Amino acid sequence: MTRRSARFRLPPPPRGLSPRARTLYLLVAAVVSGIATLSIPMCPLADSTGRPLWRVETVHDGDTVTCLDEHGQPKRIRLLGIDAPEHGQPYGDAARRALAHKLNAGVVRVDGDAIDQYGRLLGTLWLDDRNLNQELVAEGWAWAFGGFAPDEFLEAAESDARADRRGLWGGGEPPVSPRDWRAAHPRSQGSQQR
Repeated sequence: MTRRSARFRLPPPPRGLSPRARTLYLLVAAVVSGIATLSIPMCPLADSTGRPLWRVETVHDGDTVTCLDEHGQPKRIRLLGIDAPEHGQPYGDAARRALAHKLNAGVVRVDGDAIDQYGRLLGTLWLDDRNLNQELVAEGWAWAFGGFAPDEFLEAAESDARADRRGLWGGGEPPVSPRDWRAAHPRSQGSQQR
């Protein structure tokens, strides 16, 4: 469904052109192809019901991504209701890889409009009808993190993952929550944003 894989090739010049006309033709064809190639990422995408899809640009960790919204603007998104292990923390890289693998399609629907204290959009990522936030918790790559409004589906997914010893729950010792990990491994003030 993504248009990233589209490739443009310069059409061959018509036969019989003079060398100067051939050069001009190739120059114009290159410019037109370049403009078309650059404009593809800006074309809005939508799912089958017309809801906008965002292009995935960067997977920062197991619960933070950057996407281009339907207007082509980059938005840093913190996955709502979950907390994944930090980079450098046990299972942190595995959680990031799990999310990156799920985002392999390159586009997602993002539900959410709240902004956290770091200016990130708090959102749920959807791939078709799959709630990726919930999948990460169900597979054991993140904790359910409800704060003031716990999500019963995320909590049930975490409980099942713990019981089945999936992902970070499969190790010998209980995993350290990202909150406790951050408290024990403080970063400089300029890099507090996760």
